[in-house]
Amino acid sequence: MVPAIKRAIHEHELEIKSKQAEAAQHESEKKYKDFVNEVNDGYFITNDQGIIVFANNTLAKILGFTSPEKLIGQFSSEDNKTNYVQRVTHIFKNIIENKKKVNGQEMEVVLIDGNTIYIEIKAIPVYNNQIFTGMQGVVHNITERKLAEINLKEKNEQIEAQNVKYLQLNQELAFQNIEKEKRAKEYFMLNEELIESLINIQKVNEELNIAKVKAEESDNLKSAFLANMSHEIRTPMNAIVGFSGFLLNPELAKDKFTDFVEIINASSQQLLSIISDIIDISKIDAGQINVDLELVNINNLLNELFVIYKKVVELKKINFLYLAGNPNDLIQVKTDGNRIKQVLCNLLNNAVKFTKEGNIEFGYKIKESFIEFYVQDTGIGMAPENHELIFQRFRQVETTLAHVYGGNGLGLSISKALVEKLGGTISVASELGTGSTFNFTIPYLKEVGNIANPLLTNEPGLYINWNEKTILLVEDETINHAYIEEVLLFTKVKILHAWDGQEAVEYVKNHSDISLVLMDIKMPIMDGYEAVRFIKQMRPKLPVIAQTAYALIDDKAQMLNAGFDNYISKPIPKVALIELISGYIC
Repeated sequence: MVPAIKRAIHEHELEIKSKQAEAAQHESEKKYKDFVNEVNDGYFITNDQGIIVFANNTLAKILGFTSPEKLIGQFSSEDNKTNYVQRVTHIFKNIIENKKKVNGQEMEVVLIDGNTIYIEIKAIPVYNNQIFTGMQGVVHNITERKLAEINLKEKNEQIEAQNVKYLQLNQELAFQNIEKEKRAKEYFMLNEELIESLINIQKVNEELNIAKVKAEESDNLKSAFLANMSHEIRTPMNAIVGFSGFLLNPELAKDKFTDFVEIINASSQQLLSIISDIIDISKIDAGQINVDLELVNINNLLNELFVIYKKVVELKKINFLYLAGNPNDLIQVKTDGNRIKQVLCNLLNNAVKFTKEGNIEFGYKIKESFIEFYVQDTGIGMAPENHELIFQRFRQVETTLAHVYGGNGLGLSISKALVEKLGGTISVASELGTGSTFNFTIPYLKEVGNIANPLLTNEPGLYINWNEKTILLVEDETINHAYIEEVLLFTKVKILHAWDGQEAVEYVKNHSDISLVLMDIKMPIMDGYEAVRFIKQMRPKLPVIAQTAYALIDDKAQMLNAGFDNYISKPIPKVALIELISGYIC
């Protein structure tokens, strides 16, 4: 083929991939903007001068503007009402004076139409390379709450004045010489009415205080959820935006281009998964969640989940069990198999996340007219008072769990709604420190007769035989352990698993049969650079290959200079990994 034609084809392929990545980025950004525009609170971003550079529809509506564009820049005046524009501008310029976090600043705002509203502003400073670039935050309309507080205060003042009046009346009556029985009875009745009135007033005050506490708790939950969602969404967005910029480099190598496109696609899928959870919970609120009924083979569905999770769970050195109520029968139910799988995946993901040792077991039992599924673990468990709490949206048993274990707090809430939509119920049995058992049911009506169900089979590969070799895999992500083990399964090689650099050094010290080390770079306790230095001191000729998400030229040079014999970039292709290892242990 003529070189010019080859070059043209290559450039055309690059252009197609670039456009696909750009389309994925645009779709993710659109969904993010649509989501921001639909939230109930106002959202804004300013520059370092306090001038708004982004605002959502809700903020414009709260401040009385016809569209978010009216808020951006220096503000465009409407009907020469510049005084109001200047007042609104002043609000956001004051926020950045100290360049510090604003946590619940309440303000009174007189709108263009003369109406007064009350707002609460929460904002944080934004830095780029330690340079202050502005603020971002949310504006919550607290007018209803403020008016309720003002009304409550006025009523309390009226009640206090009334109480003073009643007290004065009681004192007057107490010191009067009650000469007639009729007057005594009237006094007694009046006193009874006063006591009853005070009891009613106390009840009203308690109800108002409870309502106020609930309103404040709801506001705090929403704020925490928005902050968590901002972090969850910005993480994949950072990869999408960052690596999309690299694709514009005309001198970018083809292998890097492919890696960057795959990273963008993976990050887009992560972002879409987060948005899907938000859309699901929104549909549940609107009563628009749908189920697609079809015949579902229960044993096949759970067998698939067992195969998917077996590697992940066992790599954490946790026993993984699957118990079917009727393993050899064809159990078919007319239901939504995807929704059942979604619920089971949520429960299994939580079990894996919160279990460090012991067992994870799942399965089902047939009980009269329904099937009961269960997921049981020996994880951290929870106190009985939190059993109902975990099924509420945006909630986790402890706030700190969101930082330690991650997640957006929607999984169990969505699972509860889906199970109820399928006609069942969901519950949990757990004690703190003793693990948890989640159960959920769906109706069971036999659609066909039961027949024998063939067992799943695995077809091993026979291309390479490394049964006398041992590879040490050093990686802190369980999914990566599962992937590498699956890739190397057909080679029959023995794999040892280490989860940080320090553990890897101990393995090399105590296992002279190790033929090669696959080492991640970024790990807790001891990273790959420090670990390879110790390993090479003990066994200088032992091959150590870096497996890393870093792909820049300087990073690769740093790996080789640090003592690694070679490197392979994530995502790791199967064929490339086999070929690389073959060069060292065959």
